[in-house]
Amino acid sequence: MFRVFSCLTAEHDWRLVVLAGLVCFAASIVAVSIFHRAIASRAWTRLIWIAIAGAAIGYGIWATHFVAMLAYEPGVPTGYGLVLTALSLAVAMILTSGGFGVAVNNSGRWRAAAGGGIIGAGIASMHYIGMWALEVPGHVTWSPGLVLVSIGLGMVLGYAALAVAMGRKGKRATFAAALLLTLAIVSHHFTAMGAVQIVPDPTLENDALSLSPAFLAVAIAGVALSVLGMSFVGVLADRRLATRTSRFREIISELSRARQQVEDSQREIQDQKLRLDTAINNMVEALCMFDAEKRLVVCNERYARLYGLPPELLKTGTPHADIIRHRVVTGILKGEASEGAAEQFTTKLAALPFDAVSSRIDEFADGRLICVTRQPMAGGGWVATHLDVTEQRRSEAKITHMAQHDALTDLPNRVLLRERMEHAIAVTRNGGLDLAVLMLDLDRFKEVNDTLGHPAGDALLRAVAARLRDCVTETALIARLGGDEFAVIDYVTNPVVEAAALAENIRKALCEPFDLDDHRVTVGTSIGIAIAPRDGDDSDVLMKSADLALYSAKSGGRGAFRFFEPELDELMHARRNLERDMRDALAGREFELHYQPFVDTATGEILGFEALLRWHHPRRGLVMPGEFIPLAEEAGLIVPLGEWILRTACREAAKWPAHLRIAINLSPAQFRSKELVPVIVGALASSGVAPHRLELEVTETVIMHDSEAVFAALGQLRELGVRVALDDFGTGYSSLSFLQRFPFDKIKVDRSFVNELSSASADAHHLARAVVRFAVSLGKTTTAEGVETKEQLDILREEGCAETQGYYFSRPMPGSGVAKILRRGAKRGDKAAVCAA
Repeated sequence: MFRVFSCLTAEHDWRLVVLAGLVCFAASIVAVSIFHRAIASRAWTRLIWIAIAGAAIGYGIWATHFVAMLAYEPGVPTGYGLVLTALSLAVAMILTSGGFGVAVNNSGRWRAAAGGGIIGAGIASMHYIGMWALEVPGHVTWSPGLVLVSIGLGMVLGYAALAVAMGRKGKRATFAAALLLTLAIVSHHFTAMGAVQIVPDPTLENDALSLSPAFLAVAIAGVALSVLGMSFVGVLADRRLATRTSRFREIISELSRARQQVEDSQREIQDQKLRLDTAINNMVEALCMFDAEKRLVVCNERYARLYGLPPELLKTGTPHADIIRHRVVTGILKGEASEGAAEQFTTKLAALPFDAVSSRIDEFADGRLICVTRQPMAGGGWVATHLDVTEQRRSEAKITHMAQHDALTDLPNRVLLRERMEHAIAVTRNGGLDLAVLMLDLDRFKEVNDTLGHPAGDALLRAVAARLRDCVTETALIARLGGDEFAVIDYVTNPVVEAAALAENIRKALCEPFDLDDHRVTVGTSIGIAIAPRDGDDSDVLMKSADLALYSAKSGGRGAFRFFEPELDELMHARRNLERDMRDALAGREFELHYQPFVDTATGEILGFEALLRWHHPRRGLVMPGEFIPLAEEAGLIVPLGEWILRTACREAAKWPAHLRIAINLSPAQFRSKELVPVIVGALASSGVAPHRLELEVTETVIMHDSEAVFAALGQLRELGVRVALDDFGTGYSSLSFLQRFPFDKIKVDRSFVNELSSASADAHHLARAVVRFAVSLGKTTTAEGVETKEQLDILREEGCAETQGYYFSRPMPGSGVAKILRRGAKRGDKAAVCAA
């Protein structure tokens, strides 16, 4: 590289070097501009522009070389061969044109590199052919390394110039690409000049046909001016022509678009008119328009068909009065079809406001209902729509009926009942009449549903509704409130006599058997009665009073009716307080478990204990289970209460000897909870009690609520090893079917039969013994509840009953009492036993 620097500083005239660079940059500017024009062109035009660009840069390379050669002063006379000088110019133009063509016409990612390489080859070819044309009296030697460097610089910078020219447009991009192209040419030339060294030889002479440097300078200047000038002028002219052509095309395009928009607008207007006509004639409503003078502007086909208008009344300008007259006189509208009636109807319509929306219903002679809606227009006149709303009104009436009536019985529902009651109560406020409100529900309806299925239950409810209709007068209203609950309201003058008579008629009617296809069922009813205004002057208050009376009737044994009494409200209030206290008791740990032993009948040995719930109320004292358990089931508290019993009883049983069992009663509500089995498993796991020590007692009532679900849950528990006992055996009617469907481990005979074992009545005694004997014969472990005397124990021992339980052995005791019994038995050294109380 030092050789290049010394050649440039010592052997060149700097003025001509600068001139060579300027010539090269001017040629590069022209070439890049033409190259951009070639990129924007197509087909043959592109080839022409590529050739021009190649010629411009080719000549620029050639001119740069020879101007720089004029600046070169090797110290010996120089000349140039004519043929090789011309050949160097041709090679430069051809190869650079080829490089531009490859870069423009190819689509590969390396097209700029390929084009730049060809241009670099053109620069190198021109230079070294031009140096070949150099004639000096001496020998020329070359440095191979600098020769390769010069070729590489030309190719790399040529690639960079093409990449910039192809990637960007604008003046800056043109300037940058031209600068890179100039660097490619200049760096190649001066690096290559650094590679040459001339050794003088006086014996050699220049060729006679060689060109002198002075002539070559004139030739370069002349050709450079002509080629670059013509090229530049051509570029400018082409750009101006392209600009004008582009503007002309834009004008033509705008005119074409404008014409297309006009045609589209006309077509859209036609389409809109067609759509408007189609829409008007296919409207659901009949439509007409009248101007400020009350003359017809337009109407659709549906309007003409609706009123049967003849063609002469459909013409634009027809008076509104003529159309109305035709509508009345021809009998289309309901009512008198006369001229007088037409005038009255026209006068009625004329009185309608024309500056506001109005709507009316016209009834046709054939029963149709037409809703006519007028919409005023700006400037006077109106648009009217005529819609047939006959089916809509029928549907609305049907929907209203469905919303106010029970779907099964077609009786009024609670909504309509409340509405009618409010009206009836308003009548009673004027005096003279009272209102009787009867609330009733069916006895044993659930048994029908559970045994015969819901279709039979639905048939029974329809039959009940029919009988209720036969029991009341035309002034009465019967309603179904839901499920098997009904209500009857009627006016009465003597409330006690008339309301009681109505209730008795209903009771007797519903006690009669019902024939339901292949089944004959008997249900009965309980009735609660409230009288307005004596028991309340509000529908909600009256319904509540009647409901309290109904609850009282059901509590008294069913199949009866009761009038509301203020004491019932007090009782219900106390019941609600008890429910609230029970919720507090569950949270405040006021409940306690007592345990009653069940023993081996033969030996008196304690086999286990039954857990019995007790509630120590802070104010009322001890509340017995029979008082609060039903309330807990109704209030939804039995599930958390039952879970507490299971966990507490299992924890207590874990303290007992391993042979003692713990028996726990289960409620129907617990089986409706999906958490029953997991709760039992959790109680056993947390206490460590073995599953076979736990006995779960279920009654027929539990199983009848949902036998399939109950048996499924019991089956899971029995697979775990838990024992299952059928409680209150003999009191139901389906015990045998349950014993066939599920393998109970134990049968507990109800205390009512044990009491009869010592009865003075021979029949009752024999029946009780028969029940015990039958239970024992089933082969299950049999436990007799409620043993209170030695006589009862002896009979049970005689009949082979395995286990007994009752006050004769021990009253229920807290956990501490159980511990004392077990300790006493342990001191004697045998298993715990109890003595008769």
